Amino acid sequence: MTLPANQSRVAIVGAGHAGGRVAQHLRALGHRGPIALIGDEKHAPYERPALSKELLLGEKTVADLTLAPVGFWSETHPDLRIDRHFARARRVLTDRTELILDDENSTRILFDQLVIATGGTARIPGIEGADDRRIHTLRTIDDCLALREALAHCRTIAIVGGGVIGMEVAAAASKLGVKATVFEAADRIMSRVLPQAASEWLAGVHRENGVTIEAGVRVRRIEHEAPSSWRVYYGEGADSVQADVVLLAAGIQCAVDFLNETSIAGPDGILVDAFCRSPVAPWCYAAGDVAATANAFYGQTLRQETWRNAENQARAVAEFISGRTEPFNELPWMWTDQYGFNIQVVGHPGVDDCTVTRGVLGAGPTTLVSIREGRISGAVMINQGRERRVLERLIGERVTVNARRMADTSIALKEIA
Repeated sequence: MTLPANQSRVAIVGAGHAGGRVAQHLRALGHRGPIALIGDEKHAPYERPALSKELLLGEKTVADLTLAPVGFWSETHPDLRIDRHFARARRVLTDRTELILDDENSTRILFDQLVIATGGTARIPGIEGADDRRIHTLRTIDDCLALREALAHCRTIAIVGGGVIGMEVAAAASKLGVKATVFEAADRIMSRVLPQAASEWLAGVHRENGVTIEAGVRVRRIEHEAPSSWRVYYGEGADSVQADVVLLAAGIQCAVDFLNETSIAGPDGILVDAFCRSPVAPWCYAAGDVAATANAFYGQTLRQETWRNAENQARAVAEFISGRTEPFNELPWMWTDQYGFNIQVVGHPGVDDCTVTRGVLGAGPTTLVSIREGRISGAVMINQGRERRVLERLIGERVTVNARRMADTSIALKEIA
């Protein structure tokens, strides 16, 4: 017998930001069926951006990151309870829509809808010695607390990876008086999200604050020399750097191993349509970092590792389970805070786009606008977040723009819109 939508059995694999929000929104939308929330972290669901910034610096507490009061996750009322399972998913039986956990009882959970919100684990690059468990990664609260303790007792840190996490940790380390060296295989830092001009400017800011950046090089080997000393070898010769602490910040690997015996997972996470649903398993949804989602605006599949996507896609999944029929179409947006600069990226800038600068980099609030075929594809705002909504409108409405007018700061963006 098919249950009414608001009484169906929902299993959510992944008890982080996206998974926690799905559970919250389902209850807020009046869902009264059983909700099982599966994740092996002991913490209540929480947001991750502060892990590489405020929590690492001791400016926020673990409680500040929690999505809802702890009591929400242990509510005893039968209509509101979220059944927490502190375990990992081991296997999905697609023919029976049943989930098997890896706890000591091999708990089995029957479901009508399965939500995958597992995000990912820190990727361990193929570097000799990188699998040493004494090397730090940064993906969870416990990872952050361990790194914070290490930074409190060290003078130098080597960071493998010059993406957002790597550069935020470098900025935090600098603030704590720890000398950071960043190794980035690409020719510049944060190349996935920043156009070249912004990337080069930010690299200069880091260097002014004592960070060493080795870009366009690959780390070859990491050796543990002493109880509190590491040697990082890089490049083609015998170049090396000594560090008290090593952090791997080389991105994530989608956590989908439990789906290996199904056709639901792909090489880049869970492929889902504009309704966040798997095309091969209509009872399976995905949200957050793990979801490779069809994006009608850009005409391609996007997997977004951002706070905004985790927040908004989780709401959309809960609404789809509850009967929503309007597709999900998320315009990318992310931010990072480094050395007092708030850097926001909206849209999807491309490496071949024309970049127009409104303002002067390093001399006050500045916006870099990426233009593709006469339309704005994305923008980077540096201490200029008030322009985000106008830029989102320009991108979303595919407004044709003139590069010369766009560069003229005497013309307000809202006039162009």
